[in-house]
Amino acid sequence: MYADVMFFFVSVAVSLGVSLNFVAISLFLLAVGLAVLTIWFWISARPEPEALAPLEIMSQAEFAQSDEESRKQMLNSVRAMPVIATPPVAPASVVQGTPQTPSETK
Repeated sequence: MYADVMFFFVSVAVSLGVSLNFVAISLFLLAVGLAVLTIWFWISARPEPEALAPLEIMSQAEFAQSDEESRKQMLNSVRAMPVIATPPVAPASVVQGTPQTPSETK
């Protein structure tokens, strides 16, 4: 297949009266341009999202061998905003089961 492609370029170049040196240099510059484009793409590619950081921690043996509190601490250390926390405590002024009127909520 490579030979067919090269034969195509050479035959087009000969039919147009273009020198083979020009074709060779053009193909070389095309290859260099694609290499530069590939390197730029790999460097500027988006990094993995922060949401996947806990998965990396969960794959470690230390995570599997630790207790529940240590696991929470390990997971919260890699999160941007900790999700596993103690449940929020209701304010003392709110009594369970007592409906509030709009004037009481102000």
